[in-house]
Formats: sequence, structure tokens, C-alpha cells
Amino acid sequence: MFITVLYGDNEHALFNIFCKIPVLLDCIKQNCHREIKAEIDLADESGQVKNLLQNQHCYASDILAERAVYILLGVNKPSRASTPMYIPLLNNDNIVNSKFLAKLGARLDSLSQPQGKVKKIHKSSASPSPSRSSTTDGKQNTSPHGKCKNTSTP
Repeated sequence: MFITVLYGDNEHALFNIFCKIPVLLDCIKQNCHREIKAEIDLADESGQVKNLLQNQHCYASDILAERAVYILLGVNKPSRASTPMYIPLLNNDNIVNSKFLAKLGARLDSLSQPQGKVKKIHKSSASPSPSRSSTTDGKQNTSPHGKCKNTSTP
């Protein structure tokens, strides 16, 4: 089970998704030349953010599709903003185009930036903050999307 992550100047790397999300994110940071403390996420080729940071207790294989291609995103959480800003970390105008940026929730002024600069994107989020729901064995499921399988053992 693997995925392809696109980043930088048309670079790509393969990653095993049969692991917990924090392990996957650390491997991506290390292999894609990102700082360890940097926050990252992934988006599919249409610009749909995968919200890995909100599902860190899940296995990556529960959220990401096997053999899929994802674009690396930097995550910036401004102190006054309620939603994070996503910055595509791929320099490829064929993939990171206006349609991709619109799906991320791009502001119109970010589309007019000169080529070669990193585009800052505001992520619009209609989903509420992660809610906690109890499972039958009394353990908590904190997945905001309900995609994470219950990994607790009886």
C-alpha cells in the first residue's frame, strides 16, 4: 500500500500508508526536505485537502487511497484566523492551476501572483470542530469525518 507525493520542482516520492498518520507525516517531512516542526497536509489532484492533522490517531490507509497521487501542502495557522492557510509545495502549473486553487479556497488575489512564488491559500471550512463520540467499549473516536476505523482491541 503506497501513495505518490508530488512536491518541489516536479519531484515525487513514494510512501507506505500502512502506518499511523504522524509516522507518515514525519517520513514525508524528512524525504521531501521539510522542517520537522513544519505542519503539512496532502491534497488530491483536484485540490481536496485530506485533513491528516485532524485525524492523527488513524491509520493513513483509512484516509488515503492506495496508489493515489497527492500534492504536498504547507499548513499555516495565523493567530487571528479561524481556518488554516494551505500552501501548495509543488511548482507545477499544470497541476496547481486555478481549478486546484479554487478547490483549496483560494482568494482571487493569490491567483495573480507572479510565477515562481509560493501561493498562499485560505482554506474555507464549513465543517465544525472535531466532535468526540463514544464507541461501544467506552473509548473515544475523535475523527471529525468518521473515516477512521476503531483501532482499539477488545
